[in-house]
This record gives sequence, C-alpha cells and structure tokens, in this order.
Amino acid sequence: MSYLKVTFVFSLFFYGSVIGFDYWTIAQTWPAGFCTHNVCDATKPKPLKFTIHGLWPSNYTTHQPAFCLSSNLNPTLIHGIVLKLDQDWPSYNSNNSHFWNYEWKKHGTCSHMSELDYFTHTLDIYTRNDLQQILKHANILHGNTYDIQHFITAIHTSQVGAEPQLICTKGDLIEIRLCLNKNPVPEYIKCPPPPPKTACPANVSFV
Repeated sequence: MSYLKVTFVFSLFFYGSVIGFDYWTIAQTWPAGFCTHNVCDATKPKPLKFTIHGLWPSNYTTHQPAFCLSSNLNPTLIHGIVLKLDQDWPSYNSNNSHFWNYEWKKHGTCSHMSELDYFTHTLDIYTRNDLQQILKHANILHGNTYDIQHFITAIHTSQVGAEPQLICTKGDLIEIRLCLNKNPVPEYIKCPPPPPKTACPANVSFV
C-alpha cells in the first residue's frame, strides 16, 4: 500500500468517527463544459481531461459542513506538491492558490486533516481513476451528445463500480462527482441524486 494510502487510512481511522459528515464527494470538472458557461482565463490551457474541483465532506440528509474553522491555507505547508496541484487542480477563472485556499477554508477545514494531508489525499483519490479514459473506453467522446444513462453505466461498470453524479449547465456536462465511504480504506459508493438545479437532462452534451 502506498504511503499516501497509508496516511489516508490512519487519518480516517482516527477522525472518521467524530467528524460530522457521512461520506466524501470528489468533484471533477470538465474544462470545456465549465468554460462554456463561465468566464475563464483565456491564457490558461483547457486540458482534455477532468480536473479536480474539490474533495468535500458530505451528508445524506443535511447540508454538507462548510467553513468549520476560520483558517486560511498556509501555502508553505503544501509547497512540495504544488506542481502536481497546478497540473490536476487548476482554477480556470482565478489564481490557483486562491482556488486552493477557498477549497481548504470551505471544505478542508471540515475534514479534520492537516493542509498537506487534505490535498495529498485528494490527489490520491483523483489518480485512482481517469474519468476521461473511462468514458473514451465506453466510446463516449467529447463533441457529441449521449443519453445520460450511457455515462452512468460507463462509470458504474468501470473500476469505480458505483454510480456518479453528473452536473450540467443548460444540458452541457460540466462536472462528474464520485462518492466514497469513510471506511479505513475508502470505497466508492453510489452517489445520491444531484441537486435539481444542476441535474443533467436525458441527453447530455459532452462538449
């Protein structure tokens, strides 16, 4: 087991029973879809892969916890992984460090993890599966429109093995969210339905 997974296991073992949330959500952005409906920095590349939006403590019946501590991110504590964060966790409409600080303050402070652990664990979960390759393997290619069930089935029958949340704006896919339990070694679980205002229609445009 990798060092990252070992530290993740111990963090969850000690904190999983006391933090106030039910499961994890890792949200991954599809840059082309996101930038179709948001003002993005034209100088930043838009990779043909899903990138990290955030890792969020989440609940089934209540709102997800947020801003649990009034603590800004100390950038020196994540200095060693900044290059990886720049690659896999970029912001398309703000400075990367500002984006990470916001995600830390809103979500990371509710995880009962240190800054380094929170960002390292997120990267570890993210690298387990390549959503773009999973979809490509199922012949779901960007630039086309597909039945929503085609996306769900492709991910469910992949190594993820659980149903995701698909998030759309005006029928365009902008994000895929995967859910994980809080077991000592977290496993993917079926996500609850997405919020109605961001749910995808029957036919999803994968721009």
